[in-house]
Amino acid sequence: MKQRYLWLACAALILALAFSLGCAKEKVAKPGLSAEEQARLKAERERRLREARLKEQQAREAQLREIFVNQDIHFEYDRYDLTPEAKQILNQKAAYLKAHPEIKVIIEGHCDERGSNAYNMALGEKRAKAAAAYLEAMGIDPNRLETVSYGEERPLVLGHTEEAYAANRRAHFVIK
Repeated sequence: MKQRYLWLACAALILALAFSLGCAKEKVAKPGLSAEEQARLKAERERRLREARLKEQQAREAQLREIFVNQDIHFEYDRYDLTPEAKQILNQKAAYLKAHPEIKVIIEGHCDERGSNAYNMALGEKRAKAAAAYLEAMGIDPNRLETVSYGEERPLVLGHTEEAYAANRRAHFVIK
């Protein structure tokens, strides 16, 4: 009787196995990409990644350039010596110029409207030269730096207030 149950168990196992194999869904093989297609897709992904990185880098460079040009240094009334804040800004400008050795800069000296035209032209020149001398001391080639004075002729802010005067006492940087 034990043999009979053993035979029945084996038969049931065989039937179950046959049934599961017979009812299994047939897997349809998906056609794979050829090596050439895979290489083409990989190259396309890499090209897009390079383009995205290049656009990112160009955006960063444009932002740094804007900061360089739009960040003036300011001076005290009737002075051309550099303040600690001006030196900090000039340190950043020196780092930018070292990273971009192809760039040449015009340093413009400006004054407020107080004082004679001749006096303000001379003071503007001293301010521009003070900024240039500091950049030279930071290792920037003097051949890359040009100075010009506009005195009081190109005010940044119009008005006769101390705030307007302070805004106009500056050195401005223009990339050639």
